[in-house]
Parts: sequence; C-alpha cells; structure tokens
Amino acid sequence: MVTDNLIIADSIHKESFSIYLPTYYSEDKEWPVIFVFDAEGRGKIVTQLFKQTAEEQGYIIASSNNIRQDQDLLENVQVCERLIGTVKNYFSVDDNSIYTAGLNEGAEAAMALSSISNNIKGVLAIGDYWINTKFLKQGSGYALVGMINSKDPDYYRLTDITNYISKIGYPTRIYKFNEDQDYPSADLIYSGIGEFTLQRMKLDTVSTVVIDVNKLFQHDIQIAENMRRQLKLYQAYEFLELMDNKYEEDDNRQDTIKDLQKQIKRNKIFKEQRRKYNAAATQENYKKTQYSYYLGEDLAQVNFENLGYWNQQVKDLEESKNSGNIAEQEMGYRLQGYLQNMAEQSFAQFQEVNANIDLLIYTAVLETIFDKENPKGYFDVISLSANDGDYATAMLYLEDLLKTGYKNMEALYNIQGTLDLKLSPEYNQLIKKYIGESKFYNLKLNEK
Repeated sequence: MVTDNLIIADSIHKESFSIYLPTYYSEDKEWPVIFVFDAEGRGKIVTQLFKQTAEEQGYIIASSNNIRQDQDLLENVQVCERLIGTVKNYFSVDDNSIYTAGLNEGAEAAMALSSISNNIKGVLAIGDYWINTKFLKQGSGYALVGMINSKDPDYYRLTDITNYISKIGYPTRIYKFNEDQDYPSADLIYSGIGEFTLQRMKLDTVSTVVIDVNKLFQHDIQIAENMRRQLKLYQAYEFLELMDNKYEEDDNRQDTIKDLQKQIKRNKIFKEQRRKYNAAATQENYKKTQYSYYLGEDLAQVNFENLGYWNQQVKDLEESKNSGNIAEQEMGYRLQGYLQNMAEQSFAQFQEVNANIDLLIYTAVLETIFDKENPKGYFDVISLSANDGDYATAMLYLEDLLKTGYKNMEALYNIQGTLDLKLSPEYNQLIKKYIGESKFYNLKLNEK
C-alpha cells in the first residue's frame, strides 16, 4: 500500500512525501531505497508506478511531493536532501544502497544530488539530465540508467552524456520508450531498476536481496517477446542488444539472447524495418548538422529573408511526423524539438547579454516558426516590438497567436512593455474578435 502525505521532519518548509514499503519489510534488516523526484511533485502517482518493482526487487520507494518545475536546481536538490534525511531517520535504510530517480527537472535534481553525495550508487534519469564532470567519482560503483522517449530531442544530449561517462568506467545504459506519456511503462522501469539490483549482487551489498538473476532475465526476455509479437522487430532486436550488455558476465544467458537475435534477423519484416531505421538515421544526422550550421549563420546575419526556408523545413518535418514510417516519425519529432531547443536557448543567451533588438526579435520569430503552439515566442515578439514602437508587428503576432486558439486573456494583458498597446482600441478589438471579450473598449465587433 502506498502511503501519501507523510510530513518531512522540517518545521520550516512544510513538505511531504509518499512511501511504499515491501509487504515483507522489517526493521531488523537494512533495505535499499530509491528516492523518486517527479517534476510536478506527483508523489503518490509516481510511487504507485514503482510499486511492483519495489515489491518484487525489495526496495523502499520514497517520492517527494515538492519538486517543482519553477524552482531552480539548487532548491530542488535541497528538497531531495530533506526527504532523504527524513526517510533515513524513520526507516531501516542501507546507506550503501541508496538510489535516486527522476523525471525532467526531477531527473536533473536526482543526478545533481548523486554527484555531490558519496552514498548514492545510481540514478534512473527520465527525460532530462544534468552532469558536472568535476564531481564524477571514478571507480565508485555508480550506475546511470537513462530512459528517453524515442521522439524526444534530448536523446541527442543523453547519448553524448552516456558515451562520455561510459568511457571513464561508469556502467551506463539507455532505454528507449514510445508511450505517449511522461513516464515509461512499469515493466520498463522494472527492467531499469534491475540494473541497480544486479549491481548490488555484484558488490555483495549487506542490504536485503530478495530476487534472483533469472527472474530479472526472464522479465527482460518477456519485454523483447512482447515487442516481437507486436511486430516491432527492430525495437526487439535493439532491446536484446541492450540485454546482451546487461548480462555480459553470463555466457548461458548471452547464448539465449543471441539465439533470439538470430531468429529476428531472419525475418523479412525485421530487414525492412532495419532498412527504414538506417535510412532515417542517415537523413537525421545530415539534417541535424545542416540545421546547426544554417541556423548559426542566420543568427549571425539576422537573416529575415531566410525565414521562408525555416518555414519549409518545419512543414517537411510535420510531414515526417505524420508518416506511416515509424522511424521517419521519430526523426521528425526529434529534429523539430532540436530546432525548438536551439531557438529557445539562443534567445535566452542573447537576452542575457542584452543583444540588439533586431537579433532578439529575429530569434523570437524563429521560436514561433519552430513551435507554433507555444505562446512564448509570440509573447517575446509582441513585447520586443511594442517596446521598439513597432505596433504593426506586435499586432501581427498577436493575431497569429490568437489564431492558434490561445485563450488566456489575463496573460495577453500582462505582456511586458505593452502598456500603451494594450490600452488601444485595436488591441482590444482583435482580442475580442477571437476570444469573445476584452478588458478595455469592450464594444460590439461592428462598432467603429
């Protein structure tokens, strides 16, 4: 049973957490624990997701209700530290078997905390990552398990991080998933946490181990088999490849894995899927390099004349996202996300150094092209244009935003630098045209 809203032993911060204890938990043994940090503070929901893993592999699961996307990394890390301190005070925890897990900003906090704490032996990072090479502790038995949606552009960054820390002796593996939700399936989480359980077996930890290797192996085999039955043969082959590395010290299990891979490789469907994935990968690498170069050039020259090129690229990527070819779909999502990230990060950097207004407006316009449903870019253009006295451009992008279906009237009247503009009849008339009402000059649409 998951217990929610337990109070952190800190009278100042008023924080709480959820916890799951295995049904066979007892105080006379020391137990491994996984601290889970969700970016939206959904402690109970997340603990429930880890429940099967905790029960069968023998972990305490504790999840904070107070990680927030709008808090900076240090604040979230401090929330994590208070949770860990409370759980260690109340429960029988093995200090040599402490792990962290997190989603998005929670994953950043989980990794940051592990970097500064010698007791944390591994991290399950989902969707986002943080690393500081100064704090890496070579030879510490630390393990990083990354999980990433196959459509997520952060796959590029995760691959770079894992490749780097693998080279300096850290066990590292990436699991891909394609569920249309924040978290991977409970089965995949079970497999990822199995990495920690295998590590504990190798280190002969003093904490309780309640599962044998064969059960972990059979669970992983079943994941691959489920993929095969769904005719996701390329994904099944990749997962078996991951298993081959995971169970590399067991010759018999490796023989089983290789036999299954041979069976898949003989299938014509697999060969066709492999061809499509290889073709998509080649195209993706080419486009990613091309985008990086051309965007850098356009930003350096503030090349408004080239906006049509970027509009066409997004149109092409939208077609890829709607393709019947799954490999092409995933490529389209990742590349468009890559462009969105580059534009957003460039805008933040230019804003920080007080770049000239033309460059800021140009970058904000790119934000609206790469992510048409995100109001941020439109707000940036409206704010900058209004501040510059270019009300025509501000009104143009206000209407473009409203055409996306945006309805938050309060936010439209709180855009920085638009005091004069938002009091004008034209601004209010446009808002009323799309939303049905406005704050000022709330006249009928046919009134002049």
